Amino acid sequence: LFRSRDISRTDTAGGDFVPPIYFINEYAEFARAARVTADLATTMALPLGTDSINIPAVTTGTQVAFQSSDNSSTTTRDMVTSTVSAPVRTISGYENVSIQLVEQSPLAGGLDRLVFGDLMKDYALQLNTAVTGNGDGTSGTLKGFINLGADTTNGIPTTWTETTPSAVTGLATIAKAISKVVTNRYQAVEAIVMHPSMWYWFASSTDGASRPLIVPTGAGPFNANGVVTSPGAPAGLVGTIHGVPVYVDATLPKTYGAATNQSPILVGKFSDSYLFESGVKTRVLPDVLSANLTVRFQVYGYMALAHRYNKAVSAITGTGTVAPSGF
Repeated sequence: LFRSRDISRTDTAGGDFVPPIYFINEYAEFARAARVTADLATTMALPLGTDSINIPAVTTGTQVAFQSSDNSSTTTRDMVTSTVSAPVRTISGYENVSIQLVEQSPLAGGLDRLVFGDLMKDYALQLNTAVTGNGDGTSGTLKGFINLGADTTNGIPTTWTETTPSAVTGLATIAKAISKVVTNRYQAVEAIVMHPSMWYWFASSTDGASRPLIVPTGAGPFNANGVVTSPGAPAGLVGTIHGVPVYVDATLPKTYGAATNQSPILVGKFSDSYLFESGVKTRVLPDVLSANLTVRFQVYGYMALAHRYNKAVSAITGTGTVAPSGF
């Protein structure tokens, strides 16, 4: 009687001699949106020893006029001033890791580098989201560009009302927002910021003759509403509309407004706003959970966002900005 047993790569049947290999140093990082809008503001170091930033502002200027005749009275108007105030806010986060994982992981550069790198990327994401967003500056928040640009009392909001949004109307609405900024700020618009889904919807739209409204620069555009300069960019500068640079920022919400389905578009002179940052600080705290042989990795930082002009940015909102389906 002849008996044989086949072995294979199955564990306990030969497979134990074919161990898995882990490309640990090629690990896939957690995907996060890039910091775009925050870098459009004027950035500077946060001064030490303060919990608020205050910038003097002239709200009513002096006045001159033509003198009607020699020796006649001249014109005067007293200057009125106020202060733009921005509270200093804190962003922080931590990760608890067992000392065994820290000391025994073969990851090049150490597991602490991986953890700190991930924390710092989320720090940048949360900061950019706050700078872009609808926070009003209270309860630990920053006053975001959407809040500034949609302010109906002090700002210059632009409304896009359309049951079935069309790119043609959207382009006209963007032109209106540009006009509002130039008319009220008296300086050129620096940028248009929108969610990637909104930009690529514009880029896919055509006119009545099936011609694209946003065309590639390589095609030698003539009389185009906008052009695509970097069609595959996941973040940052992608093209122009009405000659104004367009940036895509995935942290812009797609759940804005009463119906929670709008994606606002920002148009403005973003450098008029000052973003003060302390920089990201890191700490390793081995004593917090030392009884469990646990180490805490922590990041934190301080920042303040001061808007020197209320009418430097217009936020386009309304039913026309409903996030495009499929994009």
